[in-house]
Amino acid sequence: MKSRLWQKSRQWLLPFLIIAVGSAATAAMIMFRPQPPSTPTAERVVPVQTLTVVSRDMNININSQGTVAPRTQTTIVAEVSGRVISVSDKLVTGGFFSAGEVMLVIDPADYEVAVEQARANLLTAEAQLAQQQAQADQAAREWDLSGRPRENAPILALRTPFLREAEARVLYSESELSRAQRQLDRTTVRAPYDALVREKSAEIGQYLGTGAQIANLFATDYAEIRLPLSDSDRRWLTLPEPGQLAPVNATQVTLHTTVAGKKHRWQAEIVRTEGVVDSNSRMHYAVARVVDPYGMQGGSDLPPLPAGSFVNAEIEGNRITGVFDIPLEALRNGDQVLVMDMEQRLRQRQVNVIRSDANRVYINDGLNDNDRVIVSPVPIPIEGMRVNPDAGQS
Repeated sequence: MKSRLWQKSRQWLLPFLIIAVGSAATAAMIMFRPQPPSTPTAERVVPVQTLTVVSRDMNININSQGTVAPRTQTTIVAEVSGRVISVSDKLVTGGFFSAGEVMLVIDPADYEVAVEQARANLLTAEAQLAQQQAQADQAAREWDLSGRPRENAPILALRTPFLREAEARVLYSESELSRAQRQLDRTTVRAPYDALVREKSAEIGQYLGTGAQIANLFATDYAEIRLPLSDSDRRWLTLPEPGQLAPVNATQVTLHTTVAGKKHRWQAEIVRTEGVVDSNSRMHYAVARVVDPYGMQGGSDLPPLPAGSFVNAEIEGNRITGVFDIPLEALRNGDQVLVMDMEQRLRQRQVNVIRSDANRVYINDGLNDNDRVIVSPVPIPIEGMRVNPDAGQS
């Protein structure tokens, strides 16, 4: 009986025993198998381009733009009426005149006659005055012969009213002669200043009434440009207050535009500011003046800067010390830059941006001299990651 039970138990235990032995053998093989040699993971190195920065003292220049306009514009009109008998060859659109140069002549014949008549009237009045003066002197001597004080004499006895009337006629005649002479002078129309003709309105043979337009001129000695400035721009500029003239060392401006396919520059200076803020743009305006925009005074190789030209302007700003100047693309998130330390690892720096423009950023805090700022894109910057300066670094 026991023998059968043993045989039956052995039949059940044998498979489990085999499995246990196999599992133990497998575990032993895994535990005592030779380990493969370990290879360290290579650290990621990102190629970058860097720029070594050094602080410097610099002027924070402000960029603006505007349209060239003449400083002075004048509409020339006829001050006397008459027929035009002579017109200068320069009286054409675009023609230049020097100050005092004859532009046009109106027939002076009637005005010359008026001058002669006024001169004749003056001679008559002067003769009458001389006669009245002689009669008054004679009356005074006769009064003195009577032995009475002259201060007691009636005014008619001394002919004083007649003398005063004669003097008044002389004064009136002199003024009439002066007026007639001015009218005659006005038949010759002269340029009031060095000018360029913008528009011509009179021709030879044309009859002009008093007040008829002859030409529209503008001065060529100066040109002005209204430059819009934001409130933050004004922080960096020294500008005259509204109503004040520019100081001797006025703020300098460089104007540049393209003429005939070539870029040229003109020097100007801020001469005044306008005391009004534009209600739409909220901009302030400073006025820059450029001398001799048409090159009429000679001594310049620059082409003319015509009225109506659109120019860009770089205004010299206040001088600031300890400023770092970096490319705009080096700035991240508005106030961060990436730098490479001595171990060629990336470091993120918080910086203070005092100004930026289309291409550059100006920083006065957060960087040190000789820092190597990363100027190339880094898609996912990680603090401390290893970087390798590119062979073409600045």
